[in-house]
Amino acid sequence: MNTIDDALKAFSAAADSAPMPALKWALSHWDEAAPRCLALLDAYTDGTDQSQTTLDAMVFVVHLLGDRADTRAYRTLCRLLLDEEKLTNALGDEACVSTLKGILIQCFDGDTAPLRAVVESTEAESITRGEALLALAWLARMGRFPEAEFKDYVRDLYTSLKPRESDYIWYNLVVVSAILGYSEFAAQGAKLIEDGLVPEEWLTLAEFPELLSTGDAEGKNGLESEEIAPFDNILDAMATWPWDDDEVEDEEEEVQEPVVNPLRHVGRNDPCPCGSGKKFKNCHLVAS
Repeated sequence: MNTIDDALKAFSAAADSAPMPALKWALSHWDEAAPRCLALLDAYTDGTDQSQTTLDAMVFVVHLLGDRADTRAYRTLCRLLLDEEKLTNALGDEACVSTLKGILIQCFDGDTAPLRAVVESTEAESITRGEALLALAWLARMGRFPEAEFKDYVRDLYTSLKPRESDYIWYNLVVVSAILGYSEFAAQGAKLIEDGLVPEEWLTLAEFPELLSTGDAEGKNGLESEEIAPFDNILDAMATWPWDDDEVEDEEEEVQEPVVNPLRHVGRNDPCPCGSGKKFKNCHLVAS
């Protein structure tokens, strides 16, 4: 491993495990690796490079940019979030619900407008919109988005957010209000649940008090209870990544089990039935 070209070839060829030598090389030679990573992200997002080799490398490129907290990637990442097909093709569902918000937090360049545009876009996928809102919540609590301004933004979302129907973004709005200790929005959150905008498989009125109890009006406890944090270690993340072979093996095991609905009566804080070790709310809840 001597050049960024060597590293990118290793990224593209990785199929069933992380290309650790290439990742370590890129981390230790970031001044050399960064321009190519940024250029590839731009070209992929803009549609000028849709090659299979670039697509295969993109999950590593994006996570490297997050690990290095490279703010030059922020606006391109926000544009990518508005194209769900490109986003999921590049990162897969795992990253979109586990590491994406942490990468956005790390790469944030000080301007909330691109992230707010994702939250408000009805063209973006609802889970992606929710992850953008969770990232904004962290930035607000850490003082990188004035929290008084963020609270006003949350207040406005309760009346302006679309669609006015069952959607995952409403669940995230209720979650953000609760975990940040914004008690003044509790009644509005309950009304969203009652009206079915937050479906009961995501959050019930019976579970709502437990969610409110995690609220922290001054610190980060509420955020940490939802596992919202900056992404800061690509090597650890990739070492435990669910590679395709693992997923195939899991699917084969599932076929041998009785046909049941594994999501029925699973609480948002219960272990996910898929066996990932994550809480349901941070795993298959978003796909149900």
